[in-house]
Amino acid sequence: MRKVIIATLVGAAMGAAAVAQDAAHAPGIFKPNVQIETELEQSTPPLGIVAGQTSQIIAHEGGQIVVRRRQAGPNNASVHEDLTEIYYIVSGTGTFVTGGRVTDPENRTLGITGGAAQRVEPGDFVVLPPGTPHWFGEIDGAITYVETRFNTER
Repeated sequence: MRKVIIATLVGAAMGAAAVAQDAAHAPGIFKPNVQIETELEQSTPPLGIVAGQTSQIIAHEGGQIVVRRRQAGPNNASVHEDLTEIYYIVSGTGTFVTGGRVTDPENRTLGITGGAAQRVEPGDFVVLPPGTPHWFGEIDGAITYVETRFNTER
């Protein structure tokens, strides 16, 4: 009986594998580092500030994954009421401020008042729930990070 059960399971697994192999799917997304670096170098920072060079990996249904590079200098404080953002620091270091309030919404380079400052370095993650003010208060040269952003219901 045990041999029959094993044979049945093996047969079912082989059948499932054959069906899975017959179904064609689109390939995954691959973006080589050289392309990302080129796009970052050619990206024009928005708003006339030194921050925000971007290489988009994917944008789909209210979400996106991008690689961002920010330089030392004036950086805008941000707050997104309907987005969750997740940052993974790839290179560089700096001080990242979260919470509090945007000091002057008309001049967001003035940063955040009353937030919590945290040193960030490669390998660190930052999760920003909707409505969380955030700002790179200090960048040591340049910082590069992967940003995942998606809409969330409050």
